Amino acid sequence: MKKYNLSKIMKKAWEIKKSYSCRSLSFGECLKKAWAEAKEELQSAMFFGIKFVNHMEVVADGYTRELVRWTKGGYDRVYINGGSRKGDGFVDIKSGRTFLNGNLTYQKKIADMILSIEF
Repeated sequence: MKKYNLSKIMKKAWEIKKSYSCRSLSFGECLKKAWAEAKEELQSAMFFGIKFVNHMEVVADGYTRELVRWTKGGYDRVYINGGSRKGDGFVDIKSGRTFLNGNLTYQKKIADMILSIEF
């Protein structure tokens, strides 16, 4: 069973509501954002200690992506394959560097998840 800290979620919702950039949002919308952050935090915490399996799927910000490992010629990479032919980029396991096609937050979150997975 998933355990959420409801007090922390409510405090985060009020923090979002009081921020300058979100002052026009209703409290319900701020609460939805706080819940999304809590769920994402729980999912990223679940990846610590997880062993990598080729073609595994991860979810970040509502985007489901497949992870494919490629090793050849001294390279060791995990590709983030999405709905497009081009994909979202890859993470070089040896150097820990990310090479993303775009600068989207969900791509960065998936790359961080990959770096926390055990190979």
